[in-house]
Amino acid sequence: MRFLLLIISFSLASALQAAAQSCRQPGQTPQSAFPVCGSRNLTQTSVPICDGRTLRLNFCSTVDPNTDYEDKNPFFYKFTCFQAGTLGFTIVPNDLDDDYDWHIFDVTGLNVNDIYTDPSLQICGNWSARPGRTGASNAGQTHINCAGDDYPNFSSMPDLKVGHEYLLLVSHFTDTQSGYTLSFGGGTAVITDPNTGKFTSANYRCHHNRVVLKFSKKFQCKTLAADGSDFELFGTPARILSAEGVNCRNAFDMDSVVLTLDRPLGPGNYTIRMKNGTDGNTLLDPCDVPIAAGENIIMTIGVPQPVPFDSIKPVGCKPDRLMVIMKNPIRCNSVAANGSDFRIINVGTGPAVSVRGANVFCDDELTDSIEVILNGPVLLDGSYRLSLVQGTDGNTLVSECHVQTPLGQSVPFLTSDTVNAAYTWRTSLDCASDTIYLEHDRAHNVSEWTWLFDDGTTQSGPTASKVYYKGNFGVKPVKLTVSNRQCQDDHIVRIDLPNELVAAFTPESWVLCPLDLVRIFNRSTGNIMEHHWSLGHGPGSQRRTPDPYRYPMSEREETYDVRLIVVDNLQCEDTVIHQLKTVPSCYVAVPTAFTPNGDGVNDFLYPLNGYKTADLLFRVFSRNGQMVFETRDWQRKWDGRVNGALAPVGTYAWLLEYTNTELNQRVFLKGVSTLLR
Repeated sequence: MRFLLLIISFSLASALQAAAQSCRQPGQTPQSAFPVCGSRNLTQTSVPICDGRTLRLNFCSTVDPNTDYEDKNPFFYKFTCFQAGTLGFTIVPNDLDDDYDWHIFDVTGLNVNDIYTDPSLQICGNWSARPGRTGASNAGQTHINCAGDDYPNFSSMPDLKVGHEYLLLVSHFTDTQSGYTLSFGGGTAVITDPNTGKFTSANYRCHHNRVVLKFSKKFQCKTLAADGSDFELFGTPARILSAEGVNCRNAFDMDSVVLTLDRPLGPGNYTIRMKNGTDGNTLLDPCDVPIAAGENIIMTIGVPQPVPFDSIKPVGCKPDRLMVIMKNPIRCNSVAANGSDFRIINVGTGPAVSVRGANVFCDDELTDSIEVILNGPVLLDGSYRLSLVQGTDGNTLVSECHVQTPLGQSVPFLTSDTVNAAYTWRTSLDCASDTIYLEHDRAHNVSEWTWLFDDGTTQSGPTASKVYYKGNFGVKPVKLTVSNRQCQDDHIVRIDLPNELVAAFTPESWVLCPLDLVRIFNRSTGNIMEHHWSLGHGPGSQRRTPDPYRYPMSEREETYDVRLIVVDNLQCEDTVIHQLKTVPSCYVAVPTAFTPNGDGVNDFLYPLNGYKTADLLFRVFSRNGQMVFETRDWQRKWDGRVNGALAPVGTYAWLLEYTNTELNQRVFLKGVSTLLR
């Protein structure tokens, strides 16, 4: 196959900047991709250096999550598949030490920027770190090769589908500008359009005397003669002044052309025919295949008609403006800014409404929408008609072709009452459960109610009820959202269920030494009316807090159950029981000897009776001064072992320090104990 050579060059001076910049030159973004075909080579004489954007590569991001894949120093190319098959191509760097990467995306019917966020668009690619030639060929083993020297430069050829559109990214990992040549070949797919192209439509626009032509395929923008000499117009003395490709300011190709004439065209039939322009050709597609000279289309222009006034957007809640939608463009200057082209007629019982202004949204002096501004928001239910009248500017609405819309046309619209979600409520309180009863007044044509409770559950309808069980009383927020299908409101009330009853107390100390008085602190909550105390010894008490009490002395530890029953205003009860312990001694001492033989008697060495100590530190030392045991918990005991082995029989020194919590004094003691076996 013979290849033609297309050289696309860029200014080297602007690219050789010290720091990289955003990729904005033509061809460096998906939107401005170069159109390509399979019958020519493309040579990039330089590659401008610019910052890259990260791509989410589904396969490589999984096997190589620590590598960022970017469209660094990129060029993008777009093509369409006209015959299904495999695609082969080669990228040959001008400097074979350069590293080029590439990826192909299927962008059929999608926003091309989705390649950065949607991994499913990827069909093949190659990100090998090896410099030199790269591409897709029969030599490739896999569709995607990730980054690194272990991957080969060539991937296997992808399978293309008929009618699908594709985007080829060529990323230049090496920060040089030496360029490359891209050529297609070796596959069975056809990406060269076999059709020469035809007119598909021709429409006359009165504004600026323009004709909009649509083609069956895309052609290169640069092959369109700006003076319009590629076209002939028959059936009128009007001359073509200029031609402009649609979207040619942002891309390399077009499928629509706008012709500007020197005068208006009247009703009738006209023929538009292709010919070679002053640039020596007709329009050329990406492979330089021309649309045939003599290709023509008949354009029929009917008698200009007025644009009907018959549609407004649905009216929302509390409208303070209406949006009029026109089926065809009208002239912006035909709309009076004071809104006098419109009048509102009340055909129901709603409040009076008037127009105080109008806004237009213009594109080249034309608009298809008008914002009619009202004298204020409409808060009540009403039935109205928006009528078209002659404004203070002396006309109604004027079409693009200077035809006024007739007077008397009108569009009906309805407004709805604003709604109020405020509601009433009452509670039914009981010992085991409480119930909240809720009701909305149904005013303002409310047709939808949604009650939302604190546990995430919902109910519908104008009334609702909710049951809460003991242990889950307290303040409960309840939100109601109401709607009459046009207006919506919500309201939240925090409803208190005050009968949560909890019996609770704490003693001044849980362990009592001989002659200690125990003081008990009542922590109970609720609407308590009665207290019933049982101290486990002696008389009880009916007071909120019992008097301090001294338990009898004993030669051994004793435990006493202290019980509190509370009763509230609903005669509900709650009970709590705690145990207190009395001990025969609180004198802190360390035994002079211990026998760790496992017989259950005197098997451990530890400080005795450390009930009223804090910040305790107990250490045991061998005869040579080695510390064999340390603890800050007085109930943690030395078992006569060192590193798991039995300690030898003998005398051991100990040090003990602690804070006496009754006197708030620091105490330091030392002594010796004998280990016997």
